[in-house]
Amino acid sequence: MKIAPVVLAGGKPGVFEKLTGPLPKTYVKIGGRRLYHYAAEALASIFGKVYVVAPHPEKLPYTYIEERGQGIEQAIAAAESYIGAESHILLAYGDVYVDPAAYRALVEGAASAGADGAVLAVPRRATRGYGVLETRPGGLLARIGGEGQWIFGGAALLPRALAKAAAQRGLYEAVNEAAGSMKIAVVPWSGVWQDVNYPEDLVQLLEYTAPRHTYIARGAKVSPTAVVEGPVVIEEGAEIDHFAVVKGPAYIGRGAFIGAHALVRNHADVEEGAVVGSSSEVSHSLICEKATVGRASFISYSVVGPDAVVEPNVVTMSVLREGRERLEPIEVRGRTYYKLGALIPKASRVQSGTVLQPGTGWH
Repeated sequence: MKIAPVVLAGGKPGVFEKLTGPLPKTYVKIGGRRLYHYAAEALASIFGKVYVVAPHPEKLPYTYIEERGQGIEQAIAAAESYIGAESHILLAYGDVYVDPAAYRALVEGAASAGADGAVLAVPRRATRGYGVLETRPGGLLARIGGEGQWIFGGAALLPRALAKAAAQRGLYEAVNEAAGSMKIAVVPWSGVWQDVNYPEDLVQLLEYTAPRHTYIARGAKVSPTAVVEGPVVIEEGAEIDHFAVVKGPAYIGRGAFIGAHALVRNHADVEEGAVVGSSSEVSHSLICEKATVGRASFISYSVVGPDAVVEPNVVTMSVLREGRERLEPIEVRGRTYYKLGALIPKASRVQSGTVLQPGTGWH
């Protein structure tokens, strides 16, 4: 089969408007890349090309297709009318982070089952409703919806006829109708997978996008008194000042600045042009582009939006007692905690000396 890989990177920002403004949530930057770049890079490496349906093209080696209207149906329609004579479309949601091997497994699963198409399935506790996959004998799809322990993983290999039907009637509706006459394989995936539905999902995502190896760019400036303990990536133009400690896994973006005696650790991500002031500590948090963390502040399990300013001596408290249903517990020295700090919106300012309670700004 000939496959056209397509990443759906559009849509409304919804609750992510606090971070992206009018742009879709797939435009959040993490690990130096926009969220949808992870899917696009993986598919491009497998197929040698990739189509991206998005509202704002970028100067990247992808073929961009202009988003027409809102919704998955319009995105599929835009892609379907643009691509060439390929027999199948591999659709990948741009807001789902998954190990690249999952896309290979999807194609191989369809081929080994002799199926017309395939959907990626990820395990969940017994649940029911939207996105749940029900199977029939032979590991084939019965329908999407109902009750089960597998949910749709945000990737599907569809024959062109089914893709056209999805553009007209909706993805789930078209797939359910086709499941009675076509063989659609359900391909289980239990590896790395993260669906970014809510801003707090970015805190979990930091564990997957964190560096696995140490790389310090030639143009980065690291003080001889600084401590860098890997895995750590320090990009071009970044500066690590005297006696600062960067304890990986951690990512320091292009032109970022880490002040004297600062501590950046434990899945911290400091994006391009961001500043972490002297004697501050950043732990398991995303500091977005051109954000500033003032001197002697403590940022934990938080997201600081682009161009936001956290003035000196701000503390985020992060041990959460309530509202933990979407969080994964962590274990520290034999004790279990649910942790969530603050969501600090794009271009906002937090006054000096503020203590932010756990979960501030996420709702």
